[in-house]
Amino acid sequence: MAYDEKIIEQVQSLNDIAEVISSYIPLKRTGRSFKANCPFHNEKTPSFNVNAEKQIFHCFGCGEGGDVITFVMKYEQLNFPEALKLLASRVHVTLPESKFQRSEKSNADLMYQIYEKAQEFYHASFMKSPAAGRARAYWKSRGFGEKEAEQFGIGYSFEDWQKLCENLTQKGFSQDALLKSGLIARSSQGTYYDWFRGRLMFPIRNAQGRVVAFGGRVFSDETPKYLNSQESEIFKKRREFYGLFVAKNSLTQQKDMRRFLIVEGYMDCIQLQAHGFLNAVATLGTALTEEHVRVLKRYIDEAIVVYDGDRAGEQAALRGLDVFLVEGMNARAVSLPDGLDPDDFLRERGEDAFRAEIEQAQDIFDFKLKILLGRFNKTDSSGLLKITSEFLDMFSKISNQVLLDRYLKKLAGVLGIDERSVRTELEKLKSKTKGMERSKPSDSKPELRASEPVYEKMLLSFILHYSPYFKEFRQAVPLYQFIGERTRELFQFIGERAQAQPDSDFSGPRFLNAIESSPLKSFASELMMMDWETEDREKGFYDCVQKIKKMAQDTSLEEMRRRIERAEKLGDQALVTKLIQEYQEFLGAVKPPTTTV
Repeated sequence: MAYDEKIIEQVQSLNDIAEVISSYIPLKRTGRSFKANCPFHNEKTPSFNVNAEKQIFHCFGCGEGGDVITFVMKYEQLNFPEALKLLASRVHVTLPESKFQRSEKSNADLMYQIYEKAQEFYHASFMKSPAAGRARAYWKSRGFGEKEAEQFGIGYSFEDWQKLCENLTQKGFSQDALLKSGLIARSSQGTYYDWFRGRLMFPIRNAQGRVVAFGGRVFSDETPKYLNSQESEIFKKRREFYGLFVAKNSLTQQKDMRRFLIVEGYMDCIQLQAHGFLNAVATLGTALTEEHVRVLKRYIDEAIVVYDGDRAGEQAALRGLDVFLVEGMNARAVSLPDGLDPDDFLRERGEDAFRAEIEQAQDIFDFKLKILLGRFNKTDSSGLLKITSEFLDMFSKISNQVLLDRYLKKLAGVLGIDERSVRTELEKLKSKTKGMERSKPSDSKPELRASEPVYEKMLLSFILHYSPYFKEFRQAVPLYQFIGERTRELFQFIGERAQAQPDSDFSGPRFLNAIESSPLKSFASELMMMDWETEDREKGFYDCVQKIKKMAQDTSLEEMRRRIERAEKLGDQALVTKLIQEYQEFLGAVKPPTTTV
C-alpha cells in the first residue's frame, strides 16, 4: 500500500463510521446499530446496517459492506488513496507523500489542477474585468446578481483567442497538458487557441466538488448556443450532472424519500438551487443515458424529471424516460404549463407554484399516456396503433412483473381493447428482441458460484469475533477443505494473516482494510455484523467444529470404502486386507465411547 498501516488506522479511528455515513444518508438508530435504505441499490425496507461499535457497515440486500474507507470509495466513486485523502482532510490529518508521489503526479491530478486554475481565471474575469460587462449584464437580465455569481462560480471567457492559454502557461502548465485537458486546442497551422471564447462560463463539478469541465453560453444568436468541454480523463459527459455536488449534499435533509429534480439546462438548475431546490441537477446537453441513471441510483430513491412545457419537451420525455425502466429505477415526470421552462416558471410564478407542479408529477406510464392521448386519437386505428406501439416498446424494458401487469391492465382499459391482445403483441416483440440478441456474438460468461454452506459461514463468523478460535479449529480439523468459494477464500486469508501476524485481531476495520478483493471484503463484513453473546458464541463454535469433524470423518470413510472396492476389483487380496484393517482402526478411533448403566 502507498500509506503506512499506522497512518491508515489513525485516519480510520478519527472518522467514526456512523458520523461519516450520516453525513451522506439519514441513519436511524436500532438498538446498538443504525439502519437506513441502502445508497447502493433501490429498496423500500431498510437493509443497510452500520455497526458503530465494530466500525463496519453491511447491506443485507445487495451485499455491499466494509469499513469507513470502503463506504467513501463506493459512495464517492474514489480509489483507495483518494478516499483516504478525503477522510484525512475531514479530520485535519496531513498524509505524508512519498518521493514518487511528489515527483510523479497522476494525469488525473494534473487535469484537476488545470481546471481549478482555469476556474479561478474565468471567475475573476467575470467579477472584475471591464471586458466582461456584457456577460454581467446578461447574467443580471436572467434575474441573478453578484451573490449567485459567487455561489455558482460563474465565469467569463475572453473573446481573445489566447487569454486562458497564456494565463495557464504562465502558471507552469505545459501546452501538451493543456491540450489533453481540452481547454486549449491546436489549429491545422499549429497555433494554440482557447476552446471557449466570448462566453458565460459554468464550472461543472463532480460529486466531490472538483471542477472537471465547463459549459459556455453565448450572449447572441451565435451557434452553438452552449458549448461543453471536450471529454478528458476526468470528464465523461454521458455520466456527469451539473449541480450534483450541491444536490448530493442536500440529501441528508430528505428524511423519507431521497429525490433529485432533473432538468435540462444550466440556468434551470441554477434558478432552482438559488430558490432553495438544492436537489436539482441538470444533464449536460445530452439525453439521459443508462450511465446517468446508474450514477443517480448511488444517491437517490426516486428521480423527478422536469420537462419544458412545449412540443420539444414532450418529445424529449417520450424519448428519454424509458432509460429508468431499463435500469430499474423509480422515476416520475412533470411537464410545466404554457410552454415554460423551469427558469422562466420560477421567475414568473414563484417557488410555491413550482412546488405544486412537482407534487403533481406522474409516474412514467401515466405521464406518457397523457402525452400520447393528447397527440393521437385512440378511437382511430392509426392512432391506436401508434399509442400501443409506443407502450409495447416501453413494456419490453420492464423487468418487474407486478408493475408490468398493472400497466397492461390500465392500458387495455383506457384504450378499450382486450388485455390478452396487448400481451400477445408484447410477447411477439420480446421474442423478436431475444432472437436478435441471440444472433449477436458474446464474449461474456455468466458467473457461477455455489452458495456458501451455512455452517461454514457460522464458523467463520465465530472466528472473526474471537481470533483464538482459528488456531483451535486448525488443531481440531487440520485437513478440512472448505466447500464454499467465499468461505474457502476467507479462511485462507485469515490463515495468511495469522501466519504473518500471530497476534492478529480479525474483528475490526484493520482486518477488513487488508482485504483487497471487494466481494470478499463485503462477505467478511456480513459475517462481522452477526452479534454473539459469549455463551452462544462458545456453544455455536463447538457445534460447528463437531459438525465439520463429522463431515470430514464421513468423507474419509467414504474414500476408504472406494479404495477397498478398487483393490477388490484388481484382485489384490493383500491390499484389501490391509485397507479393511485401516478402515476398522479408523472406525474405532472415531466411534463415540459407549456409556454403561
